Amino acid sequence: MIFIVLMLILFILYLLFVELYPVKRIKVKPSEGSLQSIPDLYVYAFQIHLHSQFSYDSLGKPEDIIRKAEQENIDYVIVTDHDTDAIKNFAGDRLIAGVEKKVLGEGGAILGDLLEVEDLKVVAHPFKKRYRWKLELPKEYLFELIDLKDAILERKTLLLFLLPSLVLKAFFSKKLALQSLKKMLKPERYAKLYLRMNIENQVVGGLDHHVKVYVREVGVRFLFPDYSDSFRLLRNFLLTSTKVVNKEEFPRALKKGMTVISFEEKPTIYWKEEGFLKILPPYKCLLLQVGKESEAWYKGSFFQIKPEKGISFFIGYTYSFELVGLYFGLKPIFVIRWKEA
Repeated sequence: MIFIVLMLILFILYLLFVELYPVKRIKVKPSEGSLQSIPDLYVYAFQIHLHSQFSYDSLGKPEDIIRKAEQENIDYVIVTDHDTDAIKNFAGDRLIAGVEKKVLGEGGAILGDLLEVEDLKVVAHPFKKRYRWKLELPKEYLFELIDLKDAILERKTLLLFLLPSLVLKAFFSKKLALQSLKKMLKPERYAKLYLRMNIENQVVGGLDHHVKVYVREVGVRFLFPDYSDSFRLLRNFLLTSTKVVNKEEFPRALKKGMTVISFEEKPTIYWKEEGFLKILPPYKCLLLQVGKESEAWYKGSFFQIKPEKGISFFIGYTYSFELVGLYFGLKPIFVIRWKEA
């Protein structure tokens, strides 16, 4: 009996620790300015770097991707199967066919990995040792700042530690479990790695989603992991002043517009006005500004910041509660890259 009570107490303490994780001491500045107006912008939710049954290591079908995109309000999904765009024969209005290709050098050495959609090119897996980019990087290429699969699997020890709590939460609500899983993501780390590379490429977040288990019977459709799981963990938003009429126009618009890597279904809006970068997140949050040589934290529901010259990242975090400068349960909600001339 004593053993059972002790184990119960330990499990309760474990769950409490999981809820409070991660914890960070932060000295914040108050947000400045007040929201007067919002510019007229078109906002499109999109996903990139998914794999279907046409990849050798995935089982998902085109209809599953399209159905989940509709359910999760994703405007465009760019599917990049390995070395083939066969999915184009099954694509609807939302699904855009691309290809994932290894860039090879002499002797078959891997010099990088590219996602290609017509003339749109995205450097994939840039921080994974095997695929690290080893060539000069053209400025017109996009850069996969966060690869969702890589970001989760590179923290396997933490994933295993959190697994019991994730399974318990998933029993009651898959959405609740996915919200906790977001605590594993560390966009600040990737932003700092990007800045060390001295590049200027626009960034996106990729899913690298592979379906590993697929069961389809009458009345049964089971995918693991499900496309909707990745869609709820990470999505991108394109902000543009011009309307995108169809999927053929979208890759070109993506090269010209402003992007947001989001860990929430609601978009974060940002724009430049009167010398200030203005950021409107979906919730009150902490905002981390990361530059090459500086770092600052802000707190508020609207931010008006004088950006530094060069490239900076602005990363939003929600938190469970705050106690004397300690913020508990930090969870990322968006990443913005900004270049100030």
